[in-house]
Amino acid sequence: MKKLFPGFSGVVVCVLMLGAACFAGGLHAQTGAGLDITVEMEPGQQFAPGWILSAPRFSSNLTYPLVIDEAGVARHNQLRPFEGFNFDLHENGTVAWFSTLEGWWHELDSSLLVSNIIEFVGADVDFHDLELRADGTSLLMGSEIITMNVADSVPDPDNPSRAVIDCILQELDENGDIIWTWRASDHIPATFCSHCNWEASLIDAYHHNAFETQENGDILLCMRNMDLVVRIDRTSGGLAWQMGGPESNFTFTDATGAFAQQHDAQLLPGNRMIVFDNATGSEPLTSRGVEYQLDYDNWTATVIETWPHPDGNFAGSQGSIQRLEDGGTLIGWGTAGSDEYNGGMVSEYSASGDLLGTVYFPANYWNYRARKVPAGALPLRIGCRNTAACNYDQLAVVDGECLFVGSPCDDGDPCTVQDAVNNQCECVGEVPFADPEADQCLDPMALNFNPCSTLPFDDGSCQYLLEFRVDATQWGAVPASVGLAWLDLPTLTFEAGGFGTWTGSLVVGNGVWTYGFKADGQPDGIQRTLDLTWPVDWDGEVIRACLGQAASSCPGCTDPDDPGFSPFAGDDTLCGSGNGVGCTLVGADNFDSGAFFDDGSCAFSPAEDCQPDLNDDGLIGVADVLELLTYFGLVCD
Repeated sequence: MKKLFPGFSGVVVCVLMLGAACFAGGLHAQTGAGLDITVEMEPGQQFAPGWILSAPRFSSNLTYPLVIDEAGVARHNQLRPFEGFNFDLHENGTVAWFSTLEGWWHELDSSLLVSNIIEFVGADVDFHDLELRADGTSLLMGSEIITMNVADSVPDPDNPSRAVIDCILQELDENGDIIWTWRASDHIPATFCSHCNWEASLIDAYHHNAFETQENGDILLCMRNMDLVVRIDRTSGGLAWQMGGPESNFTFTDATGAFAQQHDAQLLPGNRMIVFDNATGSEPLTSRGVEYQLDYDNWTATVIETWPHPDGNFAGSQGSIQRLEDGGTLIGWGTAGSDEYNGGMVSEYSASGDLLGTVYFPANYWNYRARKVPAGALPLRIGCRNTAACNYDQLAVVDGECLFVGSPCDDGDPCTVQDAVNNQCECVGEVPFADPEADQCLDPMALNFNPCSTLPFDDGSCQYLLEFRVDATQWGAVPASVGLAWLDLPTLTFEAGGFGTWTGSLVVGNGVWTYGFKADGQPDGIQRTLDLTWPVDWDGEVIRACLGQAASSCPGCTDPDDPGFSPFAGDDTLCGSGNGVGCTLVGADNFDSGAFFDDGSCAFSPAEDCQPDLNDDGLIGVADVLELLTYFGLVCD
């Protein structure tokens, strides 16, 4: 019997806040019924191993973080008002999301409870992206309204100043102190904006929506309203290069290569880059995922793969792309809704570009970003979330297996059957009736060990496999046959095992066994004993012996470079002596019947009629093959 689920003891804590509910041991935010999503797999396909994270929302107070497994089953699907935006796994192994009510980032524990709050220092935090790094540092986006002279763009040159939302990046150490700051307006003119209404009083010129730190510390920054992706030199703060925009370092080699109002640019190995191209202005108006090959010698960007929206629709905002571990691609389609459900979508493609399946949201629910978490890397508590189950886990947030009274289980005892959960939530099994004809051997080393024996003692039925290795190198001459002598054990003839050894095996029962060995039918004169009475002390190892001697192994040489080498030798007393060394190949001119170890000296006389020996050198080798080839191409009379 095994107690499956010990009771939980904890302090009941109640805090009054929006949507809160009391549970033993802590505070859980209110959760409502899940969102009615649809997952459709392509025929014969399923998602790659791992977990899809997304958070479709109708509005801030109608946000539903999702955790979807590789079979397309939503294992977490609950309403989290004002939470869940940009639900993502970070490098430090935790998940986080943005709280739209509080206006800061929440780092979460395994039960989706807030473990840390991340704020921007000195300006407004931006909700588009966040990096929580393995070394404890973090990278945030911020924004600040500044006044700028944009005379090159405004229609009224007499009023050139505008309020512009500036882009700020901020790197914090593990204590939340600023260690690096970068401002877009110091490096990129606001007039680069290609999607701005310059008559408006507030200009969102940059609309920074994604960043990615590179191995050398440089930062890739995506600015939607400028159709621009830049690489920021982390050391100098300058721009290592620009892709897109009015001063692009790269030339797009394809007529439809340029992106517009893009999201989620990421650099890949092999000088590649992927981006979700909202494709504003495309004809027809279709958003896509796109992958580029970057040539830093010629400063070109060439499209090598595209994933257009399955229904050919356009995302006016939002969207994401991710390269998966297996080479596949995950795309969140932003506001490019499906024709059938009129809501957002997340699609996964194989490494070869085949569509595997799509998650569909209901009408007017859109997802800013979708991410795939590798199998085994999800830092969320998986368990049974049904309060009626024996293994209910109040801290679990991802659905796992539930066990109820009567559910099959495993009590850990291999000798019970029909294990099931009883009314006390214990896993118990039935002990079957003992088979009276079954051996009741209690020795785990025995061939017929019975772990489920009901007897308190061994009944003497154990059977053991004995393996023998007999070394005959000290017998004086190479025996034609070696076997087990006629004493208490059955007669057994061994097989030659190489290096002057013979091997054999047989099965015996409990008892004290007296035995000996024989060579060419003659006993070697040494009597030996093996005690297999219960409890057995024998270690189960191969029984080794030196023919004609009481030792378990014969003297010899363990040096593999010595002619007398034997892997079965017990010492090195015969190294260099050459005893028992010679030609051991029967049929050789110099065959030595007394040799145990072959020294490579065997010689053979050429046969009188050796037709394949075309060049008469006494050998059949490569020279004979070459001789044969000379006959090809000749004309015979």
